[in-house]
Amino acid sequence: MSVTNRVNVMISTDPAGQGGVASVVKSMLADSFSADWQIRHIVSHRAGSKLSMIWILLLALCKLTLLRLLHKPGIAHIHLASRGSFTRKYIIGCWASRLGFKIILHLHGGEFDQFYQRECSSAKRLKVSYLFEKARTVVVLGDKWRTWVVSTFPQTRDVQIIYNSGPGVVKCHQVEARSGIVFLGKLADSKGVPDLIKSFSAVIKEFPEVKLILGGEGKVSEYNQLASSLAVDSNITFAGWIEPDEKFALLSSAAVFVLPSYNEGFPISILEAMACGCTIIATDVGGIPEAISHDVEGILVAPGAISALSDAIIKILDDPVYANKLSDNAKHKYDMYFSSQAIMPLWQQLYTEISND
Repeated sequence: MSVTNRVNVMISTDPAGQGGVASVVKSMLADSFSADWQIRHIVSHRAGSKLSMIWILLLALCKLTLLRLLHKPGIAHIHLASRGSFTRKYIIGCWASRLGFKIILHLHGGEFDQFYQRECSSAKRLKVSYLFEKARTVVVLGDKWRTWVVSTFPQTRDVQIIYNSGPGVVKCHQVEARSGIVFLGKLADSKGVPDLIKSFSAVIKEFPEVKLILGGEGKVSEYNQLASSLAVDSNITFAGWIEPDEKFALLSSAAVFVLPSYNEGFPISILEAMACGCTIIATDVGGIPEAISHDVEGILVAPGAISALSDAIIKILDDPVYANKLSDNAKHKYDMYFSSQAIMPLWQQLYTEISND
């Protein structure tokens, strides 16, 4: 066990909320790693009105200041994504640095590079650069992101890859007992939801009884209209936000999990599907190819390739032996590289290294 007499803080969105970052933080705080390092969690964001979000940010700054007054500063582990998350974390990160904390910048969000390149003014780009250069270590979710950070912010002191860890799920049924297609995530164009609905129209010509479950919140009305125009709406369920226990049960009984995103970091939903032994079809973007090798742990297609997506789904539904091979390989890779038993020792090692500086 590693214990420090300094105060260590983790700053993020509310782990009781929705989304991948909340899931990652919740998992980390539940692990013995959090107790070992006596981590104090500070909520920097919670869904609500603009006024309430400003209040939560101010409260976070006050809590951080109070902890610094009562203790020696240790590590400030800041979970960062783009847009509003960056604005909040820039303010918090700069203040934490002035208070003497050593910053771990934990980069999430599959669109952070696009946010930086397309949405940031020159002044905001300088702020992004400043925050990355202030960090003792930037943690990224795959080799693509490490390459991007190193090339974009060459003054960054240290960049390390630590993958997200998945849930401790052991449920796994034989493929023959599985049925249906599942998507989990934000219902948005960037997640490839229109592509999935369009590809599904070809799938039900081969498998008229198959069902598609879209789990998540977003553009439900728009996508329902698309499904209706393609005459596939009777085979699609918009399930809304799905709680963890129900989600794992759904993945454990599904024939295939599909994530046709255009941009990703290292999606938790992929890890959840791997952990549940669900056969996976995804796009070859972000960190996904580091989890799923094509034709080994799943099937990878190019984003926007609707025909390839429908062909992949049909292949999985038509060949349970092949599907079972892929899911077995994915479950084994998950256990070896992405389970909490594989990932959390890397965080222990990093915290020890930083604390010993």
